Amino acid sequence: MASSPPLPLFFIIGRPRTGTTLLQSLLDAHPNIQIPWECQFVLNLYPRYGKITNWSQELLLAFYDDLLKQWQFSTWNIDRYKLRADLINDAGKNTYRNICEKVYLNFISLYPKHDLRWIGDKNHGYTIYIDRLKRIYPEAKFIYVLRDYRDNFYSVTRVDFELPVVSLVTYKWKYFYRQALSASRRYPGDVLFLRYEDLAREPERYFGQVCTFLGIDYHASVFDFYKKKEEVAKTYPTDVLDKHHKSLYNPINTSRLNLWKQNLTPVQVKIADMIAGEYAVLAGYERQYVNFGMLIRLRAIPGVAYARLLYLLTHIIDRFPYRWREKILSKGPLWLAGIAAEWLNKKQQTRSA
Repeated sequence: MASSPPLPLFFIIGRPRTGTTLLQSLLDAHPNIQIPWECQFVLNLYPRYGKITNWSQELLLAFYDDLLKQWQFSTWNIDRYKLRADLINDAGKNTYRNICEKVYLNFISLYPKHDLRWIGDKNHGYTIYIDRLKRIYPEAKFIYVLRDYRDNFYSVTRVDFELPVVSLVTYKWKYFYRQALSASRRYPGDVLFLRYEDLAREPERYFGQVCTFLGIDYHASVFDFYKKKEEVAKTYPTDVLDKHHKSLYNPINTSRLNLWKQNLTPVQVKIADMIAGEYAVLAGYERQYVNFGMLIRLRAIPGVAYARLLYLLTHIIDRFPYRWREKILSKGPLWLAGIAAEWLNKKQQTRSA
């Protein structure tokens, strides 16, 4: 059994391409926080291991093997042999939470740590599992990162892990935000909303709000996170950094704000404004259009229908037996990314023909 109380956890949630990785990088540079790279192992392994209170060496080795199969865990900077040994040492009476903490603490950050106060975990998918995470970590706090839904869509068009359909992406933006708003009412004081635009324009002020929310000291040194660029390049997969986080290791700046104004068509903006609706206003964004014709509404139907189908399937798969669910979760993201990449390639070939 752990000799000291477990560390509390906070979760960074929100849509992809909204600034969640920027916030993760700032918090990784904070000396009192341990926050590994993204990997949804806590929720994925919970159905099989969550209720275990007496851990044999055999169970711990099975947990370790399943952990290694988790999507994106291979990107972690970690000594696998040490992690395996540390897990085996936890045999006996123990909780799932403590076993997961051992995994988190084995992540090797590029920044010095002392007097750890929090463990952090950034994962977009956690947004729809806040209640479940609260059952595992009753004290958990959540930081929801927002970004203008139109800039969010434009940013999605520049990567290959999500279909760049404006109605689809904007509906997901609204769905996630709605989930977070609902959770903030159920858990008052435990959900902080942070706009990417505010963090980019006034980083000291808004990072200070994050520190206050977590009850930790403000350290201006976190804004030097980008100076670890060479170490990061040596430590993490180059293809991942180049494809998804190419501009991350630069000083915080406002160059990525309002790009939608130059890069989206009026039709795309109209569809996005229509779908975001009142949630755009709640998030503090001004819609350019408020009246929409039948043609715009019809063009939005396929993307919205596809998004609703995806969330329906997510809830259904969530009830599958553990092994079936794991196979789908481990291969599903790569399969969807492949579809997106193929769709993009075909679109680019059509344009160049």
